Amino acid sequence: MPERLRFLSMAEVVEGMVLGKPLVVTKQGIIDFTLPAGHALTETNLRQMRLRQVEFVCIRAEDERTEAEREAELAADAERLTCIFSQADLRDPALAGLHAAVLAYRSL
Repeated sequence: MPERLRFLSMAEVVEGMVLGKPLVVTKQGIIDFTLPAGHALTETNLRQMRLRQVEFVCIRAEDERTEAEREAELAADAERLTCIFSQADLRDPALAGLHAAVLAYRSL
């Protein structure tokens, strides 16, 4: 089954979930806690994250949507992005690049 990245609040995160992106917590500009992408979370990790007031975590999870649902969501995201960028001059390379990057990110 395909996988997708999801940002979940700490209230939704449970032991055994796998990080989709590295988790890096800083305190006063210094790295205080870190876990690599692909790490399966343990109860100890969750306790450490709560103590450090982590609010959201990127989790890699099975994508239970059908292919049609994925395509419909991607089309809706593209339409919404077109609306957001409707006043932008996409001939400007910086804006065109931003538009493409956001669209690519939303397709994950």
